[in-house]
Parts: sequence; C-alpha cells; structure tokens
Amino acid sequence: MLEKGKSGKIAFQARWLIPLFMMVLEVVFHVAAFGKMDTNICNGILFTLPFSFFVLLVSSTKHRSWNRVVRGVLLLLMIIYGITQMIYQQVFGNFLSLKSVSKGAGQAMDFTSTILQAGKEKAAAILCMILLWIVYVVADAYFDKKSDGEDIQVGRRERLLYAAGVLLLPVVGTVILLIEGTGFHSAFDTKVHFHRTEQSMYKLGMTETLTKDMAENICDGLGITERQWNRGYLWVEEWLGGSDKEDLAQERKGDMGISDPEDVKGNLAGNVEPKKEDGSVQEDGISEKKETRYHEWNIDFAELAKESTDEELKDMHSYFSRISPTAENSYTGMFEGYNLVYITAESFSDVIIDKERTPVLYQMWKEGVQFENFYTPSWYLSTIDGEYVNCLGQIPVDGDWSLEHASEGELPMALGNQLQQKGYVCNAYHDHDSYYYDRTKTHPKLGYTFKAVGAGLTFESMYPESDLELMEITADEYVNKAPFHTYYMTMSGHLPYTYGYNSMAVKNREVTEGMDLTENAACYLEANQELEYALENLVDQLKQKGQLEHTLFVVAPDHYPYGLKKGAYDELRKATGHVIDENDVLHMEREGNADAGDSDIDVITVEQDDFELYRNTCLIWSAAMENMDEFPMTVEKCCSNLDLLPTISNLMGLDYDSRLLAGRDMLSDDMGLVMFKDQSFLTDRVRYNATTGETVWMGGTEDESYLQQCMQMVENRFRYSALVLQKDYYSVVKP
Repeated sequence: MLEKGKSGKIAFQARWLIPLFMMVLEVVFHVAAFGKMDTNICNGILFTLPFSFFVLLVSSTKHRSWNRVVRGVLLLLMIIYGITQMIYQQVFGNFLSLKSVSKGAGQAMDFTSTILQAGKEKAAAILCMILLWIVYVVADAYFDKKSDGEDIQVGRRERLLYAAGVLLLPVVGTVILLIEGTGFHSAFDTKVHFHRTEQSMYKLGMTETLTKDMAENICDGLGITERQWNRGYLWVEEWLGGSDKEDLAQERKGDMGISDPEDVKGNLAGNVEPKKEDGSVQEDGISEKKETRYHEWNIDFAELAKESTDEELKDMHSYFSRISPTAENSYTGMFEGYNLVYITAESFSDVIIDKERTPVLYQMWKEGVQFENFYTPSWYLSTIDGEYVNCLGQIPVDGDWSLEHASEGELPMALGNQLQQKGYVCNAYHDHDSYYYDRTKTHPKLGYTFKAVGAGLTFESMYPESDLELMEITADEYVNKAPFHTYYMTMSGHLPYTYGYNSMAVKNREVTEGMDLTENAACYLEANQELEYALENLVDQLKQKGQLEHTLFVVAPDHYPYGLKKGAYDELRKATGHVIDENDVLHMEREGNADAGDSDIDVITVEQDDFELYRNTCLIWSAAMENMDEFPMTVEKCCSNLDLLPTISNLMGLDYDSRLLAGRDMLSDDMGLVMFKDQSFLTDRVRYNATTGETVWMGGTEDESYLQQCMQMVENRFRYSALVLQKDYYSVVKP
C-alpha cells in the first residue's frame, strides 16, 4: 500500500484496497441474497483474492490514468453483476448463469414493475454496493493525485507477484476446500464435480461463481469437459485418500467410460442401486421378481457401447442398461385412445382450488387423482424449464436453455410426437407473445402445431392475457377432430399480483370479497380465477360436442407462485383451508373452506420448512372416472412434475422407455422421489437439504447407508439427464 516514488517520498496506493473492496462486496452480497452470515462466507472471501490479483495485474501498465479506469470499470462490472443476480433472485427465486444472462435478463425486462419492486426490497444492499464503489473510485483518484506527480511504477517483480496470485490462489483455495471435506454437496464437490449456480453462490460466493461460469463457457468453446478441466484437483483428491462419497469407484469408472464394452452386461463395482433377483437394478432397494411387462424399448446397450468411440456415450449405455424399467400396472392403457388436454398452468397452486369459487377445478381434484405429497420444484429458468420438465420428464441443465437445446435433437417421448404417430391432431397454444422463450421453435419439435400471440392468435390488449379468451378462440380448431391432443401454456396467473399491473385481478376482483387478504394474496387468487373460467368454457364445449366423456385432462403448474411476497403463501393456505400438519400431510378441505386457525391441526408453514414452498398439486381427471371403480384415488408417495410424462404415457398406453427419463410413473410401485435444483430431495423416509446439509427422517430408524444411496441416485439422475440432452441420446438409442 505504501510505496516510494523516485523522490523517495512514501505514497499510499489505493489499488491495494481492491482485495478489501472485493471482500466487503462478497459479504454484502451473501447477506443480501441469503439473509444471514455463516461460515460459507469464508469461502467467498477466500476466492475474491484471485480476482483481486487479476484486477491488479491488468491495471499495472505505465499509464496511471488508464489503470484507474480499468480498476474502476472492472469493479463496477462486479457490482452490476451482483445487483443483477440479487434482483433476479428476488423476482424468480433463482440465479442467472452467464449463458442465460442475454436471454433471461432481457426477457425479465418485460416485467419492469416487478423488477423495480425487487430493487426497492434490495435497496439497502444495492445502495451499499454503489457507495462502496464510489468510495473506492474517489480514494483511488485522491491518492493518485496526492502522489504529487511521483512516477510510481509497478515493477516486473510486482507484476509477477500479481500473475502468480491469479494462477496459484485458486489452487490454494481449492486445496483448502478439499481438506475441509469432499462429501456430497460439499464446497469442494460443488466446485470440482458438479457445478450448480445456486449452490455455488451460497457455498463458494459470487466471485468464484462468476469465475467458474466464465471458465465453463471457455471450456465449452474449446471442447473441454469439466472433468478434464479439473483433472489436477481430482488427482490431488485421490492422492489424499479419495472422495468422502460412498461408491466413488463406480462414479470414477462411469466418468472414464467402459474399458471393455462387454462390461455392460456385468456389474460395476460399488453399484449403489441394489439388483433385483432377475439382475436388473431396483432403485428403492427392494428386491423382488415380477413376471410382467415393462416400459422399455428394445435397446441393445452392449452392442451400442461396442460400436461407440465416445467415452461418455459408453458410460451412458452402461448406466441405463442397469436401471430397472417401470413395470406396467393396472392403470396402463386405461385411457388409451382418449383425447388429451394437457395444461401447464402459470403459477398454479393447490390454494386456488375451492368448492365454491372454482367448481370445475374442485371437481377435477375431487373425482380424479388426489396427490398428498406432490411438489413443483423451482428450476433454473422459471417457466420454460417448468415446461421442459412437464413435457419431457427430464431435469433442466443449469446454464442451458434446455428446451431450446432439446428442440435441436430427437424427442420421441414428447406426447405430441407419440400421439401424432397414433393419428392424433396435436395443437399447442399460448396466450402471450410467440417470441417469448422461442416457443415457435421449440413446440413444433414437441409434435405440435403451435400458435401464440403474433403467431396465429390475436388477443384484446391487456396484461396478463385471458385464459378464457384463449380457450374460447382455439377450441373450435380441434373439438371436432378427435382423437386430439391439445397442449396449453396459460398466462392469466402470471405476476405481478397488484391491481395496478394485473388486468385479470381487476377483472375478477369480486371473487375474494369477504376474504381478509392482503392485495398480493388477493390478486393471486383473482388472476388464477381466469383459469377456472377457461376450463369451465372448455368443458362445456367438449360436452356439447360429445367429447367430454372421452377426454383426459391433466393440469400441472410450471413453478411455484414466486410472485407472492414472503408470508403470502401461508396467508393463502390458512385463508383457504389448505394446510400442512405436523406429520407433513396436506389437509385440503373436502367440502369447502375452513380456517386452519380454528382447527386442532398443527400447521407447518413455508416459513418453517423450505420444502413447503414447493408443495403443490396436479390434476388428472376425466368425466369417465365417475364410472370407474379406481377413482377417486389418493397418491401418498412423494412425487413431482418430473413424473408427469411417464404417468401420462402409461395412462395413455404409449410406448416409452422409463429407464431414460428422470421421472417415474406416479401410479406405479416405483420409489417416490422429489428432486430439487440443488440436489436436495424428498422420499417417504427422509428429507435432505443439500445446501444446508440438514437431514430430517420421517419416522423410523435413521439409515446413513440409505441416505448415501439416495444421494448417489439423485446425482446420477442429474448427471445422466443432462447427458441425454447434451448427447442427443434419443437419436442414438431410438428403435
């Protein structure tokens, strides 16, 4: 900080405040984003040092004014990055990867009122960051001027020091993480094995997440895999005794590929997924042999592995050959030949359903399949990732526009493509702009003739648009063309939930009269009331055409309603009688509303349990169920939107391969599993939070081996679901 000029005077150099600046910035971001100070902030502070040395290195030229500009601009860019991430997280509940910034941030600008509100809520942190930058810039200029013309140059030795810091400090930091622990979802695991933006922000900090993001983009451009980039760290990890994860041998062998293609027929060492008696994998650990048919294609994985020269494809063939396919069951083909109306409902939630207020939605729930433990996890890109999950049964890839990427390859299990082959008329509609998320490109690849505003549809000018109007103007295009499959992506339930910016809330304001709700909660119910009116209209049209009894409806959310303010979800659950008891069971009032506050139920709130934010429902109903002994039915096991595609495919009697999907048929006897974007998960036995490391056992004996097996299973699902997308795997194995 103190250096001698040529005249021998001692001069303070403000550039050495950069590490302190970055450390303070990291602390401010962590507290603003996660609402607390914890030990993870130490990792964030640690990884500010390489970036600080990088700034010092690139601003060590002979031109003092230019150096100040470079330092100021780079630090300003970090602040802009931090503010952008904070606001995006506040609005959408996620962080943006660099790959998504250009599209995600740009499309987020369509919701300026919501962004401005988020900015107000984060105003203290934003102001602190800006003031921090101003203080540094002023200090840099002040001390530079105070040097009074001294020609203080950065020598070669100092530049070498900066360069060494840039190169070596990341290594030192990573080795420190390695020594701290290498178990599942540790900071080291997040940095080296499976980088996930959300977890990286929390465990490694904003600066390291950005650095890692940039490195991944460079590697992608050069064709370098994450494993190749981190090979040195992995060697050190092995040298120090290997990972703390169980069954590392399987993971390492899988990552390297199959050394002998015939190994596909054998057993991998340390396989955590126990074998059934007939030799196939049983993921829930229950060994049983069934003489029945399975949902699987006739794929010769051994032959494919033998012919392939791609090590990752060989690894995939090995993995999928060992997954137990889902067995057919009593519901297989129950609705074969039926029309299918599949609705991804914007911000849909179980709290909307009410006997008096939403009689059609209530009927669908009451007479159909009632899910007691259904969850709608939030993914990386909000609605479009929700559609990717609902339509393809795969886990979105962090940092990728997964549905757009998938549309570049083969999608044989998409419902539109499956049902087209059976002679169905397949249409998809959306009551918002066609350019949004490039649906004009993606949805035709799902097997649909697609229409939206600006691409075949015209709506009355309002925001959000009306779902009722959508179904009024589109139903005539298919109701007389059975068999048909129609997919809707609705819009009326979209944020913001304020009367000043939500036309649907204004239109349906009377539905919450007499309910003691905040504006935010009331507007949410009112906006989503339009979906009820839309379904009422569609049901009437189908009934008039004689098609209702032969149509299966599926209504599923795209994501949880992140437009609700903190506490509003609990407010709505209490007001509408949709509450969670101490045994984690959803009580949905069967005969109308009930105030949970007047009951003896021990209510668990979203504030008390992070997972409850994502608890939801989906609707599977047909008017024909009234005459079926199996319905209404209750599903108690844990399940999620990932399970929709295999469930619908089974009900419709479609030919699909269950082994290749990340989800499972909810009506099968497969293990119930809900996975979240940070690899947290729920089963009937355990709730595991991967970010905090907290484990809650749902009764019974704690079983560490079971927990480790589940962690490995979830990690595998994430890894191979991503590879299915990245390798266009369906084009490789499609019969």
